[in-house]
Amino acid sequence: MVSLFLSLVQFIAGIMPRLSPILLVLIGGVLFLVIAGCTSPPVIPAVPTVTIMEPANGATLPSGAVAVTIQVQNFSIVDKEGQANVPGEGHVHYYLDVSPIPSDPAKPALPADANAVWAHVAASSYTFTNVSPGMHTLSVQLVNNDHTPVVPLATSMVSVVIPAPTTIIPTPTTSMPTPTTMPPGQSIPLSLVAKDNAFDRGTITVPAGAAVVLTFDNQDRFPHNVALYTDSTARTTIYKGVIITGPKVITYTFNAPSQPGTYFFRCDVHPSTMTGSFIVT
Repeated sequence: MVSLFLSLVQFIAGIMPRLSPILLVLIGGVLFLVIAGCTSPPVIPAVPTVTIMEPANGATLPSGAVAVTIQVQNFSIVDKEGQANVPGEGHVHYYLDVSPIPSDPAKPALPADANAVWAHVAASSYTFTNVSPGMHTLSVQLVNNDHTPVVPLATSMVSVVIPAPTTIIPTPTTSMPTPTTMPPGQSIPLSLVAKDNAFDRGTITVPAGAAVVLTFDNQDRFPHNVALYTDSTARTTIYKGVIITGPKVITYTFNAPSQPGTYFFRCDVHPSTMTGSFIVT
């Protein structure tokens, strides 16, 4: 643009030698503004995004089918799986309890676990079937035609709760010894840390009937919680802590069972990998 401007000024100076230098400068300034106004700025492509619209984060849902609905921007959902990648178009990967979701832009965004529950569809909604009670994470990701993640990454995630059915425990017919319980009002302070999708301890021991004050430190970027159950089937809940996404610290307060024994605690978001024994003496 500068070279064009100088050429025009030289041309005008050549054909109009009698013009004063001031007039030449004024003409040159006008030409510079005209040329500059005709130059368009570079076009920056819009970044694709995806948002889970339904269900809402923290929603309580009935067991069975869970429908996920998304909204995308600056991205066209097309059924061209296996074809050449085209910027701004592709399909969607839906994940159930896959954390973290695959994010290597050089590899297809497929879960490492062969038993993981996920789907790849060219649609803005998908329904997971036979979802069991418990805490679940629902995640989505925009991918190219070859299943690799779009760059920059376009993902969205929510956590939902599916309550367990109410179970009636029959009253034992045999007499049981009276357990030794904590005096009323006496509490037991405890701490538990979640890091790299693991608890820092596998056993917690408290007296029967103790008022437990548990400080939970989630040092991950993922959602975790602490929940207490009668056993590893997790059918009967004793206490369920609020799910938090780290890094964050929360305090849970609850009463330990009055009956001595070994109970079960876990993270409801990662029920197979983050577990432990809760021993009541």
